[in-house]
Amino acid sequence: MLWRASVACPTKSIGNRNAPRPPEGVFPVELTAGIFALGHNSPSSFGGHSYLAVRAHGNLMVDSPRYTRALTDTIDDLGGMSHVLLSHRDDVADADRWAERYGAQVWIHEDDADAAPYATNITTSDQLVDDGVMSIHVPGHTKGHVVYHVDNRFLFTGDALFWNHRRHELDVAPKQTWYSWDALADSMDAIADLNVEWVFPGHGKWHDIGHTLYATQMARLGNAMRETGQQAWSRRPHTTFAWY
Repeated sequence: MLWRASVACPTKSIGNRNAPRPPEGVFPVELTAGIFALGHNSPSSFGGHSYLAVRAHGNLMVDSPRYTRALTDTIDDLGGMSHVLLSHRDDVADADRWAERYGAQVWIHEDDADAAPYATNITTSDQLVDDGVMSIHVPGHTKGHVVYHVDNRFLFTGDALFWNHRRHELDVAPKQTWYSWDALADSMDAIADLNVEWVFPGHGKWHDIGHTLYATQMARLGNAMRETGQQAWSRRPHTTFAWY
């Protein structure tokens, strides 16, 4: 676990003087069957998480880690990737290098597309990426933010939504909602009816939430955001980005 923290740290601020190089196999780490956290978080993506979904139709990289030999060999063994799915402009990192290595298609929404001029697929609304993979536009954090709903089970949420392990609930980041708080509340309503077992965010905790709890919490999140307001939300106990 400590080596994972070291390898994930985007600024390399965590280390071991007696063993300066991590052992083999620290990342990727399988979080649930077929879904891997990639670690090697990039400072150019503000330390955001990235993931690999291994699928029969072709693997998916969701957002980008640093491009490093420590990952390429393992990703080769897992079958490479067919698509690089970018949630928004902040978490692009080395997506171009990963896509070039594997000949992968790169997806991003048109309102954030200037951050990835090499993208092959520019979405304008909700769009099917591949069999069982949907890009859903959820403006709020940025104007062009999207989430990816995969195999009717997994939701890759970028900076739109995460599991607040201190409040034990799905949460949003008020201080990092750059585009529109009201739009983000509407976006939470828009994804509330999805069938979701796992939430995989760009920042914060991923969580095996299960269909029932996801539906229950999401049914009230958008309204709670509107009633509370962005400033008051940021003053709640255990607010985001104060501790992770």
